[in-house]
Amino acid sequence: MAISDNVREMAEKIDDEVNTHPPDANNLRSPTAREIHALATNAILGGMQDWVAYMTKFAKTPEELARLIPTDGTTDDHYRSARAYLVANGMCTDETTPHMQMRVGNDLDL
Repeated sequence: MAISDNVREMAEKIDDEVNTHPPDANNLRSPTAREIHALATNAILGGMQDWVAYMTKFAKTPEELARLIPTDGTTDDHYRSARAYLVANGMCTDETTPHMQMRVGNDLDL
């Protein structure tokens, strides 16, 4: 599975929850979107440990995680931009998190 598949899988899970769960007190339907939002906030405002915690949600192998955090040497603007969008898209909650692949696409795939 590619990183883009992992992101798509997460987006589909959130979309499914939005379409099947009743709203909570804040009118949000997806527990996963709330979790991703909290992790994305920490990734942006916190340190490396928070960045890794967020990116772990989108990695299924050590190689994928190395690409996402990045420890695999992919630090040019192309990869940096895709990583930034992956975190920025996680800041959205129920309404737009299902579109978290936006501007990430398959740019981070191995």
